[in-house]
Amino acid sequence: MDGRRYGIYGHDWRAMPPLAWLEVLAGRESSQQIDYSAAPKTKATVVLSEPDFAEAIHEALKFYSRPNSLRHSPLLQSRLVIQQGGLQANDDERIAVLLEQLHGAAKTLESSPRDAKLYQTLHRTYFNPAASQELAADALHLSFSTYRRYLKSGIARVTEMLWHKEISS
Repeated sequence: MDGRRYGIYGHDWRAMPPLAWLEVLAGRESSQQIDYSAAPKTKATVVLSEPDFAEAIHEALKFYSRPNSLRHSPLLQSRLVIQQGGLQANDDERIAVLLEQLHGAAKTLESSPRDAKLYQTLHRTYFNPAASQELAADALHLSFSTYRRYLKSGIARVTEMLWHKEISS
């Protein structure tokens, strides 16, 4: 800038959960020497961009009825899951938390008369799936194009609710 060079330092504190950060700080306060290897051994929190988060939510919904397929989901290391399940939770516990978060967000749609159709579509597609999307549309008495539109809107609403939880926690 104006012929001068400036350096910038940055650290994404969202990547280290607050409790882990506080444990490191407490360790530094109570000892004479700083031992950086003494940081708690937990899985690192993954900070996803909004598009990556949306894609991961969509994938998680697809695998809702097959929880073992979620073992490699980046959402298991997201703040959304870690803050609910705890730092020391194993993969099975984190998967259970993720499934609970997905279903809970979708369930909130059911209480609104305007959004109940979106919940019913998500329910018949992911939570209690029909053999195919065509059969799900038939079971809901919807044309396939209307079913797809409701499904897309339902996924977007669930993603929006969970993204808000992710960034505000």
